[in-house]
Amino acid sequence: MNPPLLRIRLLGGFGLVREAGAPLAARWSRPGARTLVKLLALTPDHALHREQIMAVCWPHAELRAALGSLRVALHTARHTLEPELPPRGSSAYLTADGDLLRLVPDTVRVDTDEAEALARRALHTGGRRELAHALEALTGELLPEDRYAPWAEPARERLARRRADLRRALAANPRPHGGPTLRPEADAARVRLDWALHLDRSGRYEEAVTVVREALHSYERQGLRDACTLAAARLAEVLGRGRGGGEALAVLDAHPPGAGASDDIRAAHHMARSAVLSYRGRYEEGLAAARAAEHCAEAARGADHPVLLARSLAQQTVCLGLSGLADEAAGPAESALAPAEESGDRALLATVLSVLRETERRAGRHGDALAYGRRALALAEQAGRPTATAFERANLAELHLLRGEQADAERLALASVELAEPFGGTALAFALTALARVRVAVAPKETARLLERAGRCAKDGGHLQAIDEVRTAWAELVAVRQAVP
Repeated sequence: MNPPLLRIRLLGGFGLVREAGAPLAARWSRPGARTLVKLLALTPDHALHREQIMAVCWPHAELRAALGSLRVALHTARHTLEPELPPRGSSAYLTADGDLLRLVPDTVRVDTDEAEALARRALHTGGRRELAHALEALTGELLPEDRYAPWAEPARERLARRRADLRRALAANPRPHGGPTLRPEADAARVRLDWALHLDRSGRYEEAVTVVREALHSYERQGLRDACTLAAARLAEVLGRGRGGGEALAVLDAHPPGAGASDDIRAAHHMARSAVLSYRGRYEEGLAAARAAEHCAEAARGADHPVLLARSLAQQTVCLGLSGLADEAAGPAESALAPAEESGDRALLATVLSVLRETERRAGRHGDALAYGRRALALAEQAGRPTATAFERANLAELHLLRGEQADAERLALASVELAEPFGGTALAFALTALARVRVAVAPKETARLLERAGRCAKDGGHLQAIDEVRTAWAELVAVRQAVP
């Protein structure tokens, strides 16, 4: 029997996913073993001499001590990648070839390899859609937990050059709408919008706001009304996730679609309004805006048609669910799945699956919710979306808790907090709340500390749903305390 394929994620944070087999541990017992796998994954041919690895991992150790540490790290890495491996069995993923250590090419896939291959093809023969898809695949910071590690710098620089190549190619590749060619300043603004989307999905929200503002101001100077409407929609969605909800609505009001605007522009405007209204707890208004977005998306015939349709349907589910109308939420969620899959956008599909997971959870179908949640988590990881990945881990942790699976709940909640920690704000608030719920029955004092910190993070992020989740978790803690004699 062939071993299950192992996927190594480097973009957005280190992670491992196997397509089958025993689940992999979220934490490594030895940091040197994890660094060993990262080094091999970063190297273009995924093979390194033992001395190269020892020089990075144990630079100040004597040779004998370094060799001993390497043996222990290699053993730990092999059994972490393959928990069912017998004590003296041959690894399907990490082998030794003389003094070379190597990841097995037939059984291991690394996300940066696949993203760079996609970029090379797009730069050689692709059009604008292929270039944008390749840039999407390169979204996510390379190993943010090792941001200042010198051994990661060559790969970091190589990926930065590849992203720059793609952005330049996008700027030189006109949109397929026909009509007059945009001026160079408009091309530069369009590239900024593309880049801002990737910053947003990488959890770098402040940078995304800055870049979109620059694009919007550029379009304003040129009097490009439709472009202003699209840029304003993008800016409003990023602002709306935090404390900028009021400004987000003002931006949308300042740049409504013109009388001759196309259906895709109208759909983007209504979609942004719905998202901002739902972030502010105005769910009925948000639902009306999402339905208006769906109506426009149905009429749109551009390349973005499936994206707009899937987003508008998923947004209706969110508004209905948060309004307490869970029975009505299932229909739009299920209808969103086909266009999300058609779009080829992994991040969008992950979002739709996340919405379906929540719909099933509210209906009490926890097994189906887990299935959707696991798919959403895998796609968020593949798309290099660290904050979305942390959010999915937190929700899966709570699902396992509902099923009485304490160990799985603990593992996922800890992994969620670990990934969300560098981002703080809303992402960390959800992660800490999930961990608090896991610990509430066994460690109420620690739970209180976790919720205090979660409350501060939710307030900093300004996300109403996160604030409500923390408040609900506090009520659960109070109920547990009152139940103790």
